[in-house]
Amino acid sequence: MSKLLDLGGGLHVYAQSIMETRFMHDEIFNEGCYDVDLPDRPFIVDVGGNIGMFVLYIKSKYPDAEIISFEPMPQSAAVFRQNVALHRLEGITLNEVALGSETEGNVMFAFYPMLPGNSTRYPETKVLPMVQMAEAVPQKTVDQMYKVQEVNATVERLASFLPEDRDVDLLKVDVEGAEADVLLGIAADQWPRIHQAVLEVADLDGQLEKVNGILHDAGFTTAVTQAPLTEARNVTYMVHATRT
Repeated sequence: MSKLLDLGGGLHVYAQSIMETRFMHDEIFNEGCYDVDLPDRPFIVDVGGNIGMFVLYIKSKYPDAEIISFEPMPQSAAVFRQNVALHRLEGITLNEVALGSETEGNVMFAFYPMLPGNSTRYPETKVLPMVQMAEAVPQKTVDQMYKVQEVNATVERLASFLPEDRDVDLLKVDVEGAEADVLLGIAADQWPRIHQAVLEVADLDGQLEKVNGILHDAGFTTAVTQAPLTEARNVTYMVHATRT
């Protein structure tokens, strides 16, 4: 169940997790993890829409932006729609599917009601953050925060959603361990129409190297920085990809 949260500065959002939503607000609105140069009317692909914080930020800077978002978790998608309606946003299309390297049906995802933004196809990627959280709070609290619900979702390739007559000004990807999968779901002839990308990547099992390799092969130059509000031991990075 969502609650209406006052984030200050006149910004109100519906949220499932107050703690997580405040964190997302800080990293996106205050730390500027998605600050990039865009045209006045950008076309943006938002993979990992969650409750719509990225969309709210982009629309605050580019009111005429057109955004295609993807969020496979039904509860998060419902809150996303609440926030779009609350702010009367236009030009937003939400697809309630996951994205990957190939089309699949009934794929099991781990949904965390207390931390919905951490929901993932790859729950093994949450072992490290759980261990780190347990250093600061009792294990009982960690178990409660990461109490999981299994959700089955359809996985599609991004290739089937990209219009043939539009360039993508920004591809944003934040999918908790499936970043390389998303990139592999883009057809070779579509890459030249994507101008830049920003991805949040947890560097587990060589994920950062794999993501960088895919982007370099697609003609991008990448810059890697520590993700805002994280420490080096969190191994979480922002990858900014631009065409030379």
